[in-house]
Amino acid sequence: MILSSEIFSLRLLGRLGIVAMLSGPWVALAAQREVTADSMVEVEGRAEPWRYLLHLPAAYEATAERRWPLLFFLHGRSRRGRDLDLLRQYGPPQFLDDEPEFPFVVVSPQLPDGGWPPGDLLSLLDEVVDRYRIDPDRVCLTGASLGASGAWRFAAFAPDRFAALVPVCGYGELSAAKRLGHVPVWAFHGDADEIVSIEPHRALIEAIQREGGEARLTTIPGGTHGNIIVPVYDRPDLYEWLLARRRKAPGGEGEGE
Repeated sequence: MILSSEIFSLRLLGRLGIVAMLSGPWVALAAQREVTADSMVEVEGRAEPWRYLLHLPAAYEATAERRWPLLFFLHGRSRRGRDLDLLRQYGPPQFLDDEPEFPFVVVSPQLPDGGWPPGDLLSLLDEVVDRYRIDPDRVCLTGASLGASGAWRFAAFAPDRFAALVPVCGYGELSAAKRLGHVPVWAFHGDADEIVSIEPHRALIEAIQREGGEARLTTIPGGTHGNIIVPVYDRPDLYEWLLARRRKAPGGEGEGE
């Protein structure tokens, strides 16, 4: 497993002013790519292609036989539209341009409008897994705010596709508990969230636990809806946990590292 110090080594270098000394090609490799998908999302009664930011680890091209874990990130309401630069303001896209060695393929789709549609997201996920060298047993789903609620809904729609779920300051329907008992969940919520109450999130986590599932909620004291997203996605222990997750069969056992 990659240690937290290794995952975030380049960020530390950046804070020390050393990243500017890296060669041009290395920095170019680190940049997230803007991709237009073949799969479609329905917006206001019409279909248009999904667009997303793509991060490929620095070693991706040099390791032709290796399959990589996928981190699929869903943004919140304020990042909807047709400007992918909006996605770079928080969550994994905020740091990935400076983290070429981050050991996941990361796909961050942009929702043009409305709510996250699970059927259209599944079509995009299928395309991503087919297009890139993804380990299908290591597909991790995360989202913030509207994206967290979308992640809960998407995970419940296709529970056998995911190795782990990380919702941040959102919640899902209690009925999802019976479908997600085999999907490890690590949720985050501020106890002072003024937009989305923590109580429905806590109730869903407890419902999954009653189903025998591996689910936990990290409560951030004093955390509001807007101020927990950046620090949550800045936690090395979160990515260490995700790296150790493997997809489980319903009612079966999974394996970690």
